[in-house]
Amino acid sequence: MRRALVVLAVLLVLSPVSSAANSPGKAFTIADAGPAKGLVPGGTVVREVRVTNPGNQDIKVIRLDTSVGRPSPNCPANAVTVAPLAAPVVIARNRSADVPLTVRMAASAPDACKNLTFPLTYSGTAIKP
Repeated sequence: MRRALVVLAVLLVLSPVSSAANSPGKAFTIADAGPAKGLVPGGTVVREVRVTNPGNQDIKVIRLDTSVGRPSPNCPANAVTVAPLAAPVVIARNRSADVPLTVRMAASAPDACKNLTFPLTYSGTAIKP
């Protein structure tokens, strides 16, 4: 059985917070809460990202997406996919929450993808709850 270890890079992305009334937005941050462990070709793992609300009002994160970058010339970025946020999450003011995301490695991932760090960029949308 082929085994692959994927350590996902920590990247912060400021994401606008908007309401249905399009009032001025605030920002929240998204960062890796820890590496994905035990991911093998054809496998799926759950990993967490930390969503931080530095504002003075609660937010409801309704979209959280991840873009996967190419880790090397011999390993395509599409060897790994990260599912979008499964359900909205309310983050209290001045608080953080760890949010689960599903990570999959394609069964067809080449051996060159083993033990590589896949660069990730996060984006998201939040509204007033």
